[in-house]
Formats: sequence, structure tokens, C-alpha cells
Amino acid sequence: MKHLFNKIKPVGKRVIVYVDTQEKDLHKIELEDGKSVDLYIANDYSWDSRITNFTQGVLLTDYKNLKAGDYVLVHHNSMSDECELDYPGIPHTSKIFAVDETFVYFGIDGDNIICIDGYMLAERIYEPIPESKSGLIFTSEPKQIPNKLKIIGKPESITDYDIDDVAVVYKYSDYEMTHNVGGKIKKLIRLKYTDCLAKEI
Repeated sequence: MKHLFNKIKPVGKRVIVYVDTQEKDLHKIELEDGKSVDLYIANDYSWDSRITNFTQGVLLTDYKNLKAGDYVLVHHNSMSDECELDYPGIPHTSKIFAVDETFVYFGIDGDNIICIDGYMLAERIYEPIPESKSGLIFTSEPKQIPNKLKIIGKPESITDYDIDDVAVVYKYSDYEMTHNVGGKIKKLIRLKYTDCLAKEI
């Protein structure tokens, strides 16, 4: 794949992303003896297009604070047939897409999430679970506060917020992304800076 780095020049505000179409099907299970087992699960039948569609890949072009070869997370509708490049010499299980740069949200370096200009990493905030005086819990699920998110990661270009700040946002700004790198499934919350209305003090 390295021979493709910065060899395909995107036109306009696009980036080139290389996708292993089978990557999201691999799940690595760690055993107690230190060994691991690879489990392959077909995701084609999920109702959630964030699971079935391509949402991750390897960047083939430098982009902002990311370099060719970095993993990226993108919007689940950003890599469709219309933007696929018919490029020779790649494995039949791989695809290459020209992706609109506004749909590229994060880079991944091992376990670290790299925030890109305009997007932050956030956590949902929940109301305290009510308890009786005797310690009984009245609900099994916490209630989410719909218009507040805690900032847990941000690019240097965003100066209005610091880590652990609480952002007041539009409802439904908490876009959840599922990724699978190295067989480990993880979820994160993407927050667009333009969806932020204020900061709780």
C-alpha cells in the first residue's frame, strides 16, 4: 500500500482513502492465557448503516495534521459507489475512494484519537440516578442530558474549549462512530464545532 502514498492527487476538497472491505468483520478475542482468537462476523445484515457501511480506512494523501498512512474515521455515507476510484493493482478485497474532506473526522494512531480541525471528541452527560433514602435505585438506565457534551479531545485550532469543559450544543449533535482497528471494536462521539452554542461555566 505504501507505493500509493501521495501518488493519487484528489481534485477539489477531497482526500483519498484506502479501505479494506473485510476489516470491520474481524473481532479479536483476548483469552486468559494471553493468546487471542480471531472471530469473523458478517455485518451485512445490521440495520445500522454506521456498522454496514465503510467508516474507516487508510489515508493515501496528506491532509491537515494527518499524513498518508494514517488511519482515518469518516462519515458512514461518505464512501459510496459514486466516489470509488477504479484503480489497478490493489487486492480484490480493497477499494479506494475520493472522500469529501468535510466527512473526515478523526485520525487514529494506535489507541490515540487525533482530532482534525472543526471536530472534537466528546462524551455524553447523564442526569444523576435517583436513589431513595434507603439506597434503592428507581431506574435501570440513566437519562441523557440531550444538549450537553463533555469535551475529551480537540484540535489545537479550537481555542474556545478546554479538555473536560461542558459544551452546550444542538440536540442530536452526538454523532456516534463505531470503528474496528486491529480487531478491537470501539465507539466514540464526534462533535462538530459548528454545533456548539455555548460553554457551561
